[in-house]
Amino acid sequence: MPKNYRALTKLRKQQFERAEQALASANSQRQHLEAEKERLRSDARELEIPGSGFGRELGLVVNQRSAIKSAIEALDYRIQAAAELCTRRQEELMAAHVAYEQAKSIEAQIMQKRLAKTKRLEQGSLDEIASQRFWRDAHTEDESF
Repeated sequence: MPKNYRALTKLRKQQFERAEQALASANSQRQHLEAEKERLRSDARELEIPGSGFGRELGLVVNQRSAIKSAIEALDYRIQAAAELCTRRQEELMAAHVAYEQAKSIEAQIMQKRLAKTKRLEQGSLDEIASQRFWRDAHTEDESF
């Protein structure tokens, strides 16, 4: 049965590592989206309304700002979804960590029980050897007189 616990511990460790990787990936995705949003905001700030000229140029700038604003709103939605995914991944990581620690604890308890059993068996063997020597020495002393 201890082999089963060792396999369980190994499985829980793999699940924990996968949860860590998933969280790192989700955080990376969210950071990428936030960087993209910041880039769009800087693009919007760089667009200047022309002071003079044709109305067509003003219309182009207004359309570009509108498109950037729509893209930022879409990114806000994606960022919110990514943040929720990060939260879920964090919860999964915590659950995987708890399961891994429990499996390690159970495995350690099983190993301690096996070690205690081995010590008891070894002690019994040593006691048996000591008893045999005692009786052998006691009988050889009696015969020597």
